[in-house]
Amino acid sequence: MGENIALTRPEQLKLYEPRFNQFNEPQEPKTPNAWFVQHYPEAYEKCGSPFLELVEPVDQFSVQVLPISINLDFFAFVLGGRKEFGHHVIYYESEMAWYFRDSDGIFKSTSAEKMANHYRALLLKCCQDMPANVHKLNLFHEWRGDKTVKAVVQKAKSILAADSSFFSATSTNQRIKGQELQERVARRFVESLLTAEPGKVLLLADAYAVFLRLAKQHNLEPVKRSDFKAMVVPIVQEQFGVRLRNDLRIDERSGVRGWKNVKMVSG
Repeated sequence: MGENIALTRPEQLKLYEPRFNQFNEPQEPKTPNAWFVQHYPEAYEKCGSPFLELVEPVDQFSVQVLPISINLDFFAFVLGGRKEFGHHVIYYESEMAWYFRDSDGIFKSTSAEKMANHYRALLLKCCQDMPANVHKLNLFHEWRGDKTVKAVVQKAKSILAADSSFFSATSTNQRIKGQELQERVARRFVESLLTAEPGKVLLLADAYAVFLRLAKQHNLEPVKRSDFKAMVVPIVQEQFGVRLRNDLRIDERSGVRGWKNVKMVSG
Protein backbone atom coordinates (compact mmCIF):
# COMPACT_ATOMS: atom_id res chain seq x y z
CA MET A 1 0.00 0.00 0.00
CA GLY A 2 2.73 2.46 0.94
CA GLU A 3 4.58 2.07 -2.36
CA ASN A 4 1.40 2.62 -4.37
CA ILE A 5 0.59 5.78 -2.41
CA ALA A 6 4.08 7.14 -2.92
CA LEU A 7 3.81 6.59 -6.67
CA THR A 8 0.27 7.80 -7.28
CA ARG A 9 -0.70 10.14 -4.43
CA PRO A 10 2.49 11.57 -2.90
CA GLU A 11 0.70 14.80 -1.95
CA GLN A 12 -1.32 12.86 0.63
CA LEU A 13 1.78 11.72 2.52
CA LYS A 14 2.41 14.25 5.27
CA LEU A 15 5.22 14.96 7.67
CA TYR A 16 4.58 17.20 10.66
CA GLU A 17 4.01 20.88 9.86
CA PRO A 18 3.45 23.44 12.66
CA ARG A 19 0.03 25.07 12.54
CA PHE A 20 -1.17 28.06 14.56
CA ASN A 21 -4.55 29.60 15.25
CA GLN A 22 -5.44 33.28 14.90
CA PHE A 23 -3.75 34.04 18.23
CA ASN A 24 -0.53 32.42 17.01
CA GLU A 25 -0.83 29.67 19.62
CA PRO A 26 -0.38 25.92 19.02
CA GLN A 27 -3.63 24.10 18.33
CA GLU A 28 -4.88 21.05 20.22
CA PRO A 29 -3.16 18.01 18.69
CA LYS A 30 -5.49 16.14 16.34
CA THR A 31 -2.91 13.84 14.74
CA PRO A 32 -0.22 11.54 16.18
CA ASN A 33 2.44 13.83 14.70
CA ALA A 34 1.00 16.89 16.41
CA TRP A 35 0.56 15.05 19.73
CA PHE A 36 4.16 13.90 19.97
CA VAL A 37 5.69 17.16 18.73
CA GLN A 38 3.67 19.12 21.28
CA HIS A 39 4.95 16.88 24.08
CA TYR A 40 8.51 16.51 22.74
CA PRO A 41 9.42 19.60 20.68
CA GLU A 42 13.17 19.08 21.16
CA ALA A 43 12.95 15.61 19.64
CA TYR A 44 11.25 17.16 16.61
CA GLU A 45 13.96 19.84 16.32
CA LYS A 46 16.71 17.24 16.49
CA CYS A 47 15.19 14.30 14.63
CA GLY A 48 12.29 15.55 12.51
CA SER A 49 8.70 14.38 12.18
CA PRO A 50 7.63 11.44 14.41
CA PHE A 51 5.58 9.77 11.66
CA LEU A 52 4.83 9.81 7.98
CA GLU A 53 1.05 10.13 7.83
CA LEU A 54 -1.40 9.39 5.04
CA VAL A 55 -4.08 12.10 5.03
CA GLU A 56 -7.08 11.22 2.84
CA PRO A 57 -10.13 13.46 2.32
CA VAL A 58 -13.46 11.93 3.33
CA ASP A 59 -15.53 14.85 2.13
CA GLN A 60 -15.03 18.59 1.78
CA PHE A 61 -15.05 19.03 5.54
CA SER A 62 -13.11 16.08 6.94
CA VAL A 63 -10.12 13.81 6.43
CA GLN A 64 -8.86 10.46 7.67
CA VAL A 65 -5.35 10.25 9.12
CA LEU A 66 -3.31 7.06 9.02
CA PRO A 67 0.26 7.03 10.39
CA ILE A 68 2.05 4.61 8.06
CA SER A 69 5.76 4.89 8.97
CA ILE A 70 7.58 5.64 12.23
CA ASN A 71 10.76 7.69 12.79
CA LEU A 72 12.89 5.53 15.09
CA ASP A 73 15.35 8.36 15.76
CA PHE A 74 12.57 10.58 17.11
CA PHE A 75 11.37 7.99 19.61
CA ALA A 76 14.90 7.03 20.64
CA PHE A 77 15.46 10.70 21.50
CA VAL A 78 12.12 10.80 23.36
CA LEU A 79 13.34 8.06 25.71
CA GLY A 80 15.91 10.56 26.97
CA GLY A 81 13.08 12.39 28.76
CA ARG A 82 11.93 16.00 28.95
CA LYS A 83 14.78 18.02 30.42
CA GLU A 84 12.57 21.04 31.09
CA PHE A 85 10.84 18.87 33.70
CA GLY A 86 14.13 17.53 35.08
CA HIS A 87 13.80 14.20 33.26
CA HIS A 88 17.07 12.79 31.96
CA VAL A 89 17.96 9.27 30.82
CA ILE A 90 21.36 8.19 29.51
CA TYR A 91 23.01 5.01 28.25
CA TYR A 92 26.36 4.67 30.01
CA GLU A 93 28.50 3.05 27.34
CA SER A 94 31.41 1.89 29.52
CA GLU A 95 29.03 -0.26 31.61
CA MET A 96 26.40 -0.93 28.91
CA ALA A 97 23.80 0.26 31.43
CA TRP A 98 20.84 2.65 31.57
CA TYR A 99 20.52 5.43 34.15
CA PHE A 100 17.76 7.94 34.91
CA ARG A 101 17.95 11.07 37.06
CA ASP A 102 15.59 10.73 39.99
CA SER A 103 13.73 13.59 41.72
CA ASP A 104 16.63 13.97 44.18
CA GLY A 105 19.01 14.73 41.29
CA ILE A 106 20.88 11.43 41.70
CA PHE A 107 21.17 9.07 38.73
CA LYS A 108 19.86 5.58 39.41
CA SER A 109 19.97 2.46 37.29
CA THR A 110 17.10 1.35 35.11
CA SER A 111 16.71 -1.33 32.44
CA ALA A 112 16.04 -1.77 28.75
CA GLU A 113 12.74 -3.43 29.67
CA LYS A 114 11.58 -0.31 31.56
CA MET A 115 12.63 1.85 28.63
CA ALA A 116 10.54 -0.37 26.35
CA ASN A 117 7.54 -0.14 28.68
CA HIS A 118 7.80 3.65 28.73
CA TYR A 119 7.82 3.78 24.93
CA ARG A 120 4.78 1.49 24.72
CA ALA A 121 2.92 3.61 27.28
CA LEU A 122 3.55 6.80 25.30
CA LEU A 123 2.15 5.31 22.10
CA LEU A 124 -0.90 4.05 23.99
CA LYS A 125 -1.50 7.46 25.59
CA CYS A 126 -1.29 9.14 22.19
CA CYS A 127 -3.66 6.56 20.74
CA GLN A 128 -6.23 7.22 23.47
CA ASP A 129 -6.08 10.99 22.91
CA MET A 130 -6.70 10.81 19.16
CA PRO A 131 -10.05 11.74 17.59
CA ALA A 132 -12.16 9.24 15.67
CA ASN A 133 -10.77 10.18 12.24
CA VAL A 134 -7.30 8.82 13.15
CA HIS A 135 -6.60 5.17 12.35
CA LYS A 136 -5.14 3.70 15.52
CA LEU A 137 -4.04 0.20 14.52
CA ASN A 138 -0.35 1.00 14.05
CA LEU A 139 -0.22 3.10 17.23
CA PHE A 140 -1.91 0.47 19.36
CA HIS A 141 -0.59 -2.74 17.84
CA GLU A 142 2.07 -2.65 15.13
CA TRP A 143 4.53 -0.17 16.64
CA ARG A 144 4.08 -1.45 20.19
CA GLY A 145 5.18 -4.91 19.08
CA ASP A 146 8.55 -6.40 20.04
CA LYS A 147 10.21 -5.74 16.68
CA THR A 148 9.71 -1.98 16.72
CA VAL A 149 10.22 -1.67 20.47
CA LYS A 150 13.60 -3.40 20.31
CA ALA A 151 14.62 -1.23 17.35
CA VAL A 152 13.75 1.98 19.25
CA VAL A 153 15.62 0.93 22.41
CA GLN A 154 18.63 -0.20 20.38
CA LYS A 155 18.70 3.11 18.49
CA ALA A 156 18.47 4.98 21.81
CA LYS A 157 21.78 3.43 22.92
CA SER A 158 23.64 5.58 20.40
CA ILE A 159 21.43 8.68 20.58
CA LEU A 160 21.48 8.79 24.42
CA ALA A 161 25.05 7.53 24.81
CA ALA A 162 27.22 9.02 27.57
CA ASP A 163 30.96 8.31 27.80
CA SER A 164 33.02 7.64 30.93
CA SER A 165 33.39 11.36 31.68
CA PHE A 166 29.67 11.60 32.50
CA PHE A 167 30.22 10.04 35.93
CA SER A 168 33.86 11.06 36.38
CA ALA A 169 35.19 12.27 39.73
CA THR A 170 35.08 15.88 38.52
CA SER A 171 31.63 15.66 36.91
CA THR A 172 28.55 17.28 38.44
CA ASN A 173 26.54 14.15 37.61
CA GLN A 174 26.15 11.80 40.55
CA ARG A 175 24.89 8.25 40.93
CA ILE A 176 24.31 5.98 43.92
CA LYS A 177 27.16 3.56 43.27
CA GLY A 178 30.34 3.81 41.24
CA GLN A 179 34.12 4.03 41.53
CA GLU A 180 34.00 7.78 40.97
CA LEU A 181 32.34 8.21 44.39
CA GLN A 182 35.52 7.02 46.10
CA GLU A 183 37.54 9.17 43.72
CA ARG A 184 35.55 12.24 44.72
CA VAL A 185 36.18 11.53 48.40
CA ALA A 186 39.87 11.04 47.58
CA ARG A 187 40.02 14.41 45.83
CA ARG A 188 38.21 16.08 48.74
CA PHE A 189 40.64 14.39 51.14
CA VAL A 190 43.69 15.76 49.32
CA GLU A 191 42.30 19.25 48.76
CA SER A 192 40.84 19.72 52.26
CA LEU A 193 42.98 17.69 54.67
CA LEU A 194 46.47 17.93 53.20
CA THR A 195 48.76 20.92 52.98
CA ALA A 196 52.31 21.60 51.85
CA GLU A 197 54.91 22.10 54.60
CA PRO A 198 58.68 21.77 54.09
CA GLY A 199 60.33 19.09 56.17
CA LYS A 200 57.13 17.24 57.02
CA VAL A 201 56.37 13.67 55.94
CA LEU A 202 52.96 12.12 55.27
CA LEU A 203 52.93 8.35 55.44
CA LEU A 204 50.82 6.41 52.96
CA ALA A 205 49.48 4.24 55.79
CA ASP A 206 48.28 7.27 57.78
CA ALA A 207 46.63 8.81 54.73
CA TYR A 208 44.88 5.51 53.96
CA ALA A 209 43.53 5.21 57.52
CA VAL A 210 41.98 8.70 57.38
CA PHE A 211 40.52 8.05 53.94
CA LEU A 212 38.78 4.88 55.22
CA ARG A 213 37.12 6.93 57.96
CA LEU A 214 35.95 9.50 55.39
CA ALA A 215 34.57 6.78 53.14
CA LYS A 216 32.63 5.31 56.07
CA GLN A 217 31.16 8.74 56.87
CA HIS A 218 29.88 8.91 53.29
CA ASN A 219 28.43 5.36 53.50
CA LEU A 220 30.87 4.08 50.88
CA GLU A 221 32.35 0.63 50.72
CA PRO A 222 35.99 0.48 51.91
CA VAL A 223 38.57 0.35 49.12
CA LYS A 224 41.75 -1.68 48.98
CA ARG A 225 44.97 0.07 49.83
CA SER A 226 46.23 -0.49 46.31
CA ASP A 227 43.11 1.19 44.87
CA PHE A 228 43.50 4.10 47.29
CA LYS A 229 47.08 4.53 46.16
CA ALA A 230 46.04 4.52 42.49
CA MET A 231 43.47 7.25 43.15
CA VAL A 232 45.44 9.52 45.51
CA VAL A 233 48.96 9.49 44.09
CA PRO A 234 48.16 11.47 40.91
CA ILE A 235 45.98 13.93 42.87
CA VAL A 236 48.76 14.64 45.39
CA GLN A 237 51.24 15.11 42.58
CA GLU A 238 48.86 17.47 40.80
CA GLN A 239 48.15 19.44 44.00
CA PHE A 240 51.61 19.63 45.58
CA GLY A 241 54.05 18.61 42.84
CA VAL A 242 55.53 15.71 44.83
CA ARG A 243 55.73 12.02 44.05
CA LEU A 244 55.08 9.08 46.32
CA ARG A 245 58.39 7.78 47.63
CA ASN A 246 59.22 4.24 48.68
CA ASP A 247 62.58 5.01 50.32
CA LEU A 248 61.64 7.12 53.33
CA ARG A 249 63.31 6.44 56.67
CA ILE A 250 61.08 6.88 59.73
CA ASP A 251 61.99 5.89 63.33
CA GLU A 252 64.80 3.58 62.23
CA ARG A 253 62.57 2.01 59.60
CA SER A 254 63.68 2.25 55.99
CA GLY A 255 61.74 1.73 52.78
CA VAL A 256 58.64 3.49 54.16
CA ARG A 257 56.10 4.81 51.65
CA GLY A 258 54.90 8.39 51.81
CA TRP A 259 55.28 11.97 50.63
CA LYS A 260 57.87 14.53 51.71
CA ASN A 261 56.94 18.16 52.34
CA VAL A 262 53.24 17.29 52.83
CA LYS A 263 51.35 17.01 56.11
CA MET A 264 47.87 16.19 57.37
CA VAL A 265 45.88 19.21 58.52
CA SER A 266 43.56 17.09 60.68
CA GLY A 267 42.18 13.60 60.82
